[in-house]
Amino acid sequence: GWLQLLDSSAATPNMSKIPWDSADGNGKWSKQPNLKCLAVDNTELPPPKAIILDGEPVIGTAANYIGLYRLAEGKLVNGRPCYRHAERPTHWVAYNGTSAWNAQSEASLGQSRGWMQLLDSSCHTPDVSLLSWETADGAGKWDKKPNLKCREADPSTMPPASALVLSGATEAKAQDCLGLYRLIKGYEVNGRPCWRSVRRSDRWIAFNG
Repeated sequence: GWLQLLDSSAATPNMSKIPWDSADGNGKWSKQPNLKCLAVDNTELPPPKAIILDGEPVIGTAANYIGLYRLAEGKLVNGRPCYRHAERPTHWVAYNGTSAWNAQSEASLGQSRGWMQLLDSSCHTPDVSLLSWETADGAGKWDKKPNLKCREADPSTMPPASALVLSGATEAKAQDCLGLYRLIKGYEVNGRPCWRSVRRSDRWIAFNG
């Protein structure tokens, strides 16, 4: 490695009072008295690009909320990141602003309602919670699901986004390529998904191989 903390007595590195060492690339180590390892709040972490709700069979309407969710980039609900279902775009996971994370419809986004809930207001994103989720039975009751969890998912397992938008270019020719692009389902270029401009049929986003 390039950094080391020579303190086997510390249960975690942030608990050590000993300075760290840094490697010079030639086999030597030097003390770095100002280099620290500190514990921080999980709000310092960037939200995961994808999460998955799974772990236990769910029946009824709540079953439609099981699966992969994609981070809604740049969008906050009640001050926290939110996630849209990869296959059902009107299904979301969002914080309700008071007490819980909810798996809910787009019409209820950010409200204290939904078909699943995680009663943990302390977590900035639901994947870091150690608590289990509950599911609604449709009659006003909640069923505890001890094995139903939310965890970070590998973004590469996500289906391709159905739409993309290119924005921000100032050069004239680049501006011709800006705007919305629609996924061409069932069609790949060099083994990867591709998108066609909604505004101009001769503009594509594709992998060059």
